[in-house]
Amino acid sequence: MADGPLNWLDSDAFDLKGSGPRFAMAGEEDGSWTVIDRGTNMPAIWNDQMLFALTFEVADDLVETMNQLMLDVH
Repeated sequence: MADGPLNWLDSDAFDLKGSGPRFAMAGEEDGSWTVIDRGTNMPAIWNDQMLFALTFEVADDLVETMNQLMLDVH
């Protein structure tokens, strides 16, 4: 398992605030995926776990579920 997200602090990160879903996926250099909280532009935390070093399928399911939960709150 990786020590942490590899590219969430890259200088070429784009501004995600203010539009679209709250959570998105970012591919890492090692082939894993990170769930990004677009409100903070940092890796998302769910149930006290930072969501990085995930398979594509797990990250995709988490992003879909978390965004749906955010819609249900509003």
